[in-house]
Amino acid sequence: MIKAIHDIYSRDETFLDFVAHDLDDGANWFNNSEFARFHDVNGKKILSVLTTDLRTQGIKIRLGSNENPEGLTKGQAVLYCRVHDVKSIKSGSKIKLDGRLYLVGEATLIQEQIWRITLEANNS
Repeated sequence: MIKAIHDIYSRDETFLDFVAHDLDDGANWFNNSEFARFHDVNGKKILSVLTTDLRTQGIKIRLGSNENPEGLTKGQAVLYCRVHDVKSIKSGSKIKLDGRLYLVGEATLIQEQIWRITLEANNS
């Protein structure tokens, strides 16, 4: 244990270097035995973490109306993936995830290593 700690500090690496190693090794965040799974993102299988928001919002029939068509709601999901798997993405673009089309509500880069992509889709 002491040797492992010494090895870590003797490399003069930054925290971001350790995060990058962890992302590549799959030790914690992108471990497919834990949270991560392979998902088809725009036709490419990538290891990612997908979370869904079970709360839904009704979609309004008319602008300014409080009426909702029965059974039609908008759901959200959040996809976390590594930058080297998804080079660039922006809000308002479309993404196909596991065969389903989503609108990208927000795409945030975390520590220049991980994308946090908020996805929106209609549920019926």
